[in-house]
Amino acid sequence: MANTILNAASVFGEPPQETRLALYFGRTWKNLMPGEKEKRRSVSSGTRSIRYIRAANATDKLPVVNIAPLLDNDVVARRSVAKHMGKAAMDTGFLYIENHGVSEALVRQVYDYAETFFTLSFEEKLRYYIGDSPNHRGFVPVTEKGTYLDETGPRTYEAFDMSLDMTYEDYQQCGANPLAGPNVWPEISGFKECLTRYYDSMRRVGDALCRGFEIALELPDGFFSQHMRYPTSQLRLIHYIEQPKQKTKVDMGAHTDYECFTVLHTHQKGLQIINKKGKWIDAPPVEGAFAVNIGDLLEAWTNGKLVSTPHRVITDGNERYSIPFFMATDYDTEVSPIESLLGKEKAVEYTPFIAGEHLMAQLMRDFPYLKKRYLDGEITLQAGAPGPNPFERKITASESDEAESELD
Repeated sequence: MANTILNAASVFGEPPQETRLALYFGRTWKNLMPGEKEKRRSVSSGTRSIRYIRAANATDKLPVVNIAPLLDNDVVARRSVAKHMGKAAMDTGFLYIENHGVSEALVRQVYDYAETFFTLSFEEKLRYYIGDSPNHRGFVPVTEKGTYLDETGPRTYEAFDMSLDMTYEDYQQCGANPLAGPNVWPEISGFKECLTRYYDSMRRVGDALCRGFEIALELPDGFFSQHMRYPTSQLRLIHYIEQPKQKTKVDMGAHTDYECFTVLHTHQKGLQIINKKGKWIDAPPVEGAFAVNIGDLLEAWTNGKLVSTPHRVITDGNERYSIPFFMATDYDTEVSPIESLLGKEKAVEYTPFIAGEHLMAQLMRDFPYLKKRYLDGEITLQAGAPGPNPFERKITASESDEAESELD
């Protein structure tokens, strides 16, 4: 959008500052609500690479980064974008991205197909139950509930999970990867084609973000992407089922994500993150943007320089949809702190681990059927029995209980 403004200025002359800002944000300046002018001003030098919004329940400013330069060859602009991405990832591990190259039409199609699937009868959806898949793909019913301290009462959301749709030849290249294999596709015309297009689009966005983080951390080009030949990256459709007369409560318990980072699309409120002060704040949807939160792998790789974001979802009983994409590495990738990021003391804060094993261990907490497979000896982990996620140390029982009481 910034490029559009500059091109228009070259033909028609430079518009006033307020007009340029209004064009960039897609609304006329005079029609902004009181207070929005200050909230929506760009803060950058020339390229308008960042702006901020405020959390509804706090004074925190949440960054919205224009990543268009990461998708083209503007090296100078890339550095500016990467700097803003890096700062956000170091502060709270959370940011929004816009001008990402994914069409709104495709996003709307995904929501339409999600609604079509979740309106099927429960019996029909169970034909695609994730527990019947050998490689963790398919329908996740509300009964497939994990263990979260702050998630009380019955779960009220269901999901559909897919990943890299592998041929037998691809599978042969993956080694001992229990998450590799084909997707499970419902018999809905166009569903597979639409979700495959969206998955591929998300991988391109993920590649661009990897490029930005590599620049921000002064790492070689391709440092992260070299570990993503056959990644365990997952796309999930989530449906929060309407619950009339329900009080506001935690519906998806507090957790971090187990991969490199997550790219989330949602157009409804409910997402909350922990800020630098350890308090829960709202992360509202931003039109045309994706929310991005750092995951466990990037925190470990960077020796804690980037922060894996604790987050949760609260619900007031209204129906809600969201579409997270979890950008991951190959299953067998060893993750250990990068030497150039250790600092002067060279203190290593994280023990090396296998990315896929960490993912599988945490999925066992989230999915009872996987835990049963482990206990039955169908799944083995080199690191031994799975325990609590060490990256969730920011989330304590007392914080969760206090946060729960603040919802009332």
